[in-house]
Amino acid sequence: MKTKLLTLASMSTLISSQAMAHPGDHSTGGVMAAIWHQLTEPDHLLFAGLVAAAVIVGVKVFRKKKA
Repeated sequence: MKTKLLTLASMSTLISSQAMAHPGDHSTGGVMAAIWHQLTEPDHLLFAGLVAAAVIVGVKVFRKKKA
């Protein structure tokens, strides 16, 4: 189990280093502009969906192993 967790953590750090921000200056606009940007950009929505799916699968696996 620890080997799998270590492998997953290592791979996630390698994958995250490959992420590139899209062009544009997002330093102005405030909090609401940042929230709106997160909710309207397809790349952010895709990542949010992947994270949500991973959390759901993780919770189901955890509950199954605990039972």
